Amino acid sequence: MTIKEVEELSNMTRANIRFYEKEGLITPQRDSNGYRNYTEQDVDILKRIRLLRTVHLGLEEIRSLSEKESELTDVLLIHLRTLKKEQKDLEQSKAICEQLCRDQAAYESFDAEHYFNLLEKAPSEIPAELEADSLPKVRAPWKRYFARLIDETIYLIFWNLILALGFHMNIRQTGWAFAVIGIIMQSVLLLMAEPVMLSRFGTTPGKFLFGFRVSAESGARLTWREAYDRTGIVLKRGLGFYIPVYGLIREYSSYRDCKKGEILEWEEDNILTLDERHMRWKVIAAVLVLGVLDILNFLVWQAGALPRNRGNITAAQYAENFNDMQKFYQIDHQLNLPEFLPPLGDSRKLLNQDGDWEKMSGKPYIVGTGVDYPELPELQFTEKDGALTEISFSSEYKDENVEIPVYGDLMALASLSYICAQEEYNLLPSPPSRLYRQVKEYGDQCSDFTISEAGVTVKASFDYSGYELRQAQYGSSDVLVPVYGKDVYFQVDFRIWQE
Repeated sequence: MTIKEVEELSNMTRANIRFYEKEGLITPQRDSNGYRNYTEQDVDILKRIRLLRTVHLGLEEIRSLSEKESELTDVLLIHLRTLKKEQKDLEQSKAICEQLCRDQAAYESFDAEHYFNLLEKAPSEIPAELEADSLPKVRAPWKRYFARLIDETIYLIFWNLILALGFHMNIRQTGWAFAVIGIIMQSVLLLMAEPVMLSRFGTTPGKFLFGFRVSAESGARLTWREAYDRTGIVLKRGLGFYIPVYGLIREYSSYRDCKKGEILEWEEDNILTLDERHMRWKVIAAVLVLGVLDILNFLVWQAGALPRNRGNITAAQYAENFNDMQKFYQIDHQLNLPEFLPPLGDSRKLLNQDGDWEKMSGKPYIVGTGVDYPELPELQFTEKDGALTEISFSSEYKDENVEIPVYGDLMALASLSYICAQEEYNLLPSPPSRLYRQVKEYGDQCSDFTISEAGVTVKASFDYSGYELRQAQYGSSDVLVPVYGKDVYFQVDFRIWQE
C-alpha cells in the first residue's frame, strides 16, 4: 500500500512515518520504480508505536522491544514506576504554581529560595527539565576506549610495517631505545592521521565501527585546525603522550570523568554523538576487527623475518640471509657454545662471503671456559648454474672429552635462511616463528627429523652414545655431557636441499 493509505490507517503524519522508518522501526519494501510499498504488518507496527508513544513510552524502549532485546511487560513495569514519580512531581509543581499565584509573585522580585523550601526534593537536585535543556553528553567510556584502541592498533601496524619491511627488525624484541622511538612515532602518526579523518569524514575507523561522530557545535564538520587541536589535547590530557604509568593515570582520569558525565577537555568546542542502533552487532564487528588487526600485526612481525635475498640465491647471498636471521632472532652468542649467564653482549660469529665463520671486530669473545666445546661445524654449499641448491654440515666426535652444545639454533637459522628465500614460500600456513620453533625443538633434543616446506627438504640425523643431555654448567641451554666411565661417540648429519 502507499504512504497515503498508511497515513489514514495509522492516524500518523507522513513525517512520523518517515521518522520511524529512518529509525529502523519499520522497513518497507521498494517497488521496481523505487516507491515504497508498505504492508499491513507495517501499519500494525505503527499503531503499536503510536499507542506506546501516547502513554509516554520512550523511543529507546520501543526500539529495544522492536529488536527483541526486552519484553513489553518488563518495560511497562519500569515505565509505570517512572509515571508514578512524575505524577508526584507534577502534584508538587501544581502546588507551587498555585502558591505563587496566591502570593501574586512577580518574576523580578519573588524569593525562589522560599519556594524551594516548600518542595520535598532538595534545592540542589537537578530537575529533569534542566537536564533536557543541555547538549547531549555521550558517556560510553568502554565503547570510546575500544574505538580508540582500534585506531591506535592501526597506527601501530603502519609503524611496525616500516620497521619489519624497511629494516627487517624483530618488532617484538626492539629494546628500550626503539620502544621510546615507537612511543614518539605513535604520537606522530596520531597527530598526522586523526585530524585528517575527522575533518574529512567526521569519524575514524574505530569511531565509525561503534557509531561515533565528531562535529562542530554548529553541526558542521571540524576544520583541519580544529581537529588537530582536539587530537593534540587528547594526546596530552587523555593519553599522556603514551608515556608508561603516566599514560595509564591519564586514561583512568579520563575514564572516571567520562563515566561521571563531565565534559572532557578536548570536547569543549565540539560535539561527540553516538548512534546506538544495532549496538550488539557493532560490538561484535569491533571484536572481529580487533582480531583481524591482531593477525595483521602478527603477519607484519613475521614479514620482518623474510630474508633480503630471495629466489635463486648464491652462497654469498645465503650467508647474508643467515646473518640477518641471527640478528632478527637475537641469537647473540656463539652457536658452538651454550648461551652463557650472565650474557657477554653480542659475541656471535658471522658467515662471510665465502661461507666461513668469522668473528665480528670489536666484539667480546670467550677465550676459555674451563670446559672443552667443539668448533662450529663448517657449512658445505652446492651450487648449480650459480644458484645454491644444497647446504649441509657433519660433525663426529669419538673418544673425545668435549661437551657438545645442542644444535637447535644453528639448524633453525640454517633452515630458515634458505626456506624463506624461496619464491614459493608464504607466511601462512607456516610462518617463520613456527618453522624456527619446530626445527629448534628437534635440534635441542638431538632427535632425527625431516621437514619439507616451499619445495625444500630439511633432514637431520643424530647418533650418539655415552652422553647425557643436561643444562650446561656455565650456561642456560642444554649440552651433551660425557658420562664418566663410558665410551663416548657422537655424530650429526644435517642437510638442506631443493626437492
